[in-house]
Amino acid sequence: MTQRLLQICPHDTPPFDQVCARVMEAAALLGVEVTTIYLGVAEQAPQPNAHYLNCSELSETRQLRRALHKVANGAWDLVLCHRYRAYWSVARTPLARNRCVVLGHEFGLMAKWQRRWARRVWARPFAFAGVSPAVAAQLQPAVERQIVLPNVLNISAARAALLTREQARARLGLPQDVPLVGVVGRLHYKKRPQLAAAAFEVLQRRMPQARLVFVGDGDRSAVPHSPGIHISGFVAQAASCMRAFDVLLHTGVVEAFGMVALEAMAAGVPVVCAPAGGLPYVLGELGHYVPEDEPGAYASMLEAVMRRPAPGYAAAALERIETQFSVPALAHALASVMSSSALATLD
Repeated sequence: MTQRLLQICPHDTPPFDQVCARVMEAAALLGVEVTTIYLGVAEQAPQPNAHYLNCSELSETRQLRRALHKVANGAWDLVLCHRYRAYWSVARTPLARNRCVVLGHEFGLMAKWQRRWARRVWARPFAFAGVSPAVAAQLQPAVERQIVLPNVLNISAARAALLTREQARARLGLPQDVPLVGVVGRLHYKKRPQLAAAAFEVLQRRMPQARLVFVGDGDRSAVPHSPGIHISGFVAQAASCMRAFDVLLHTGVVEAFGMVALEAMAAGVPVVCAPAGGLPYVLGELGHYVPEDEPGAYASMLEAVMRRPAPGYAAAALERIETQFSVPALAHALASVMSSSALATLD
């Protein structure tokens, strides 16, 4: 009999549209039938194989539970809940009688005491997973055991979408003949764009021709005006432009996984970051980690990477993705989770 997996996600905005798509691809390799449900309304072109509950207010848990009961009642081999809202919408419903795994995509999933109390009372049988060991480890005080279900790439699709260095720089409106440092992601205080700008200021004294580009929307006032700094704003399918950069700079230290670092690896672009959050899990020994979390340390590491590129980096990065962060790798992890013996040991 064909196994059935139900995955529930609050919304289909990036990156969750891709996260759910990769789960479907991984399950397909196992011959598992997948149903995807988004709690909210479609934020982009509706996915053909997904159901939308079209709940405009996701805080209305009773409404979500009633809607879920109508479209997803029955027996499932696994119910995968992305983020807390999906988990709490399933709790105290007949769906909770199935094997259920809550996948944490961020730190602090069970940090609030109210959530820990509610789980003990209403949802103790649920297993918990994290997108990285760092997230799973943080769940330890709240839940007994955890597993890791990482974000992954469809490698062939990701690499087919990559623009050449020249094409990517042209699309971003950047010069072709300068050393270029990229920062990709929303301009948000947790990403610490001010630290990235301060590090670049130090770097530019040593490499006057260098340029820094921010790709992503958000609060532009967080970035100082400088002739060497360019803000591209929101760029659709920004990962396709990754080869524009000589190096990717990541100054955030609360990144649960580090999808942008994974996308940089797929493009053969080295990553400079702090050894914090989920980034060491993604990058492993291929990461260029700063010894201190301050502008001078980031600038020195950026300069070293740009002046002395590591030979064989692109091939090693691709091998790491194929073995640990590819669709087949996720399929292997899902197979373990869906086995009765694996889930029997969780909680």
